[in-house]
Amino acid sequence: MTEANAMSALNELESVAKSLNDLPLQCAVFDMRADYYSVNKGFNKLSTWYHDQAINFAIKKDLPLLIGIYEQSKALYLFNYKQNIPACKYFLLAQEQFREIGYKNVPNIDVLFSQAADFYYALGDYENARINLKNALLFTAAHSSDRINLINTIGLTYRNINAYATALRYFNDALKIAKAKHDSVWIAITTGNIGSVYFMQHQYLKALPLVELDYRESLKYDQSLNAAIALLRLVKISIVYKNFTKAATQLESAGNLIKNLKDDALSLRVELYNLNALLSEQQGNFAQSLVYLKKYDTLKDSLSRRDNIAGIERVRLKWEVEKNNLLLKRLRTKTEIRVYKRNTVIIVLSLLIIISILLYNRQRLKGKKDKALLAAEKLRVDEDLYKANMELQVYTENLMQSNRLIDTFKSEIEKLQLKTTDEIIALQLTAMMQAHIMTDDNWEKFKTLFSNVYPAFFYNLRKNYPQLTATDTRLLTLVKLNLNNKEMAGMLGITTDGVKKSKQRLRKKLNLNNGEELETVVFSL
Repeated sequence: MTEANAMSALNELESVAKSLNDLPLQCAVFDMRADYYSVNKGFNKLSTWYHDQAINFAIKKDLPLLIGIYEQSKALYLFNYKQNIPACKYFLLAQEQFREIGYKNVPNIDVLFSQAADFYYALGDYENARINLKNALLFTAAHSSDRINLINTIGLTYRNINAYATALRYFNDALKIAKAKHDSVWIAITTGNIGSVYFMQHQYLKALPLVELDYRESLKYDQSLNAAIALLRLVKISIVYKNFTKAATQLESAGNLIKNLKDDALSLRVELYNLNALLSEQQGNFAQSLVYLKKYDTLKDSLSRRDNIAGIERVRLKWEVEKNNLLLKRLRTKTEIRVYKRNTVIIVLSLLIIISILLYNRQRLKGKKDKALLAAEKLRVDEDLYKANMELQVYTENLMQSNRLIDTFKSEIEKLQLKTTDEIIALQLTAMMQAHIMTDDNWEKFKTLFSNVYPAFFYNLRKNYPQLTATDTRLLTLVKLNLNNKEMAGMLGITTDGVKKSKQRLRKKLNLNNGEELETVVFSL
């Protein structure tokens, strides 16, 4: 598609995603835009920007799983275009995100581990490749083709560092599963890898039938690269056993295979010239051998330069891994400190609430004790009224004490807010400051206690002034309790000026004259 048509189609998809409030789909649209430009323009600023947009959108919407998924998507994009150092950073960030979520909670986590393993394997970092492959195994179904692939690749990581015994164990495990599944492709691949180990150990007689099977099956399934590797091994075996005619025929076939390879086959061409030189020398054709040796030396120098670059890249990569692991460790430490501080504040507030409850219970028990001393019905009624009044006073005092406590902590909380840019933590701290003001739940309990002391107050208020709002009613109950403006402000969670302005608005609603006091009207209800 042209750029205009592609972006138009994705704009429509984005509109659908927004209309459905489908946040994962909105993230995916950013990723699709990035893919479009990378497919058509390679490594480019637009793709990089859209990958960042997907990650930032997930961060803004607080979607931890999508943050990790799109960090990994950016890592794969960078890896695909040989930007290995920044790719490493994003692989590490993604895996840290998945670790915090919990690997079991991440869909297709085995695939994500396998992708990271491919990255490390391509750079020759077999240790980190192996770690990711083994993690992927934990979440891969038994007896699946994916499991065969993972076990086989672990074997390759050991073979590539000459740990042949361990490599053979993994190759044989993979072969066992492949045979149980009757998977002829994987039977051929794993058999060939077992043969390659024997070949590298110069056990040519044991290697020969296995490498021949690998070669035949690779041709059958059009695996030209693998077929070329197997055939070059067969050439070496033929030369070792002085079967020069067969070796020459095999070399010609190998040359044709390598010529048609689309992948980078530099190392195979080096080996091809080396074997041609060796065969010419064995046949006594020293001039021809010299020609091949010159070509071999030239290509080997190129291969060495490339391998040196890869070696430098591995060193840089290792440094990047260590640096990012240290950074992630520091970030975890900072998070733990923030959590500790938050939990400390919560614990202190909880203890103060418990103390308030104990004080309240103490007063209630005292009231019960006083009540037991009263015998007459009139005294019992008076005691009930007294008890209700005390409960209202205690409850009101507790609320005011809690708000004074909040004022005490407020300065410390504001310091914490200044030290962090985390919006979520800031909101949590603000929520803690508001935890003990007169919320709806507190209001209902307060209203019950108030009605016990002043049973006709709310009825008379609704009857005489039906136009009053719930907020007006709350303020008038506090006026009835003869609280000052500061105490009212603390209980309502507003400023003292806010209380004064509310009183002025109430005067107008109640149509009070200039000489008439709001308190006088309230006390008469």
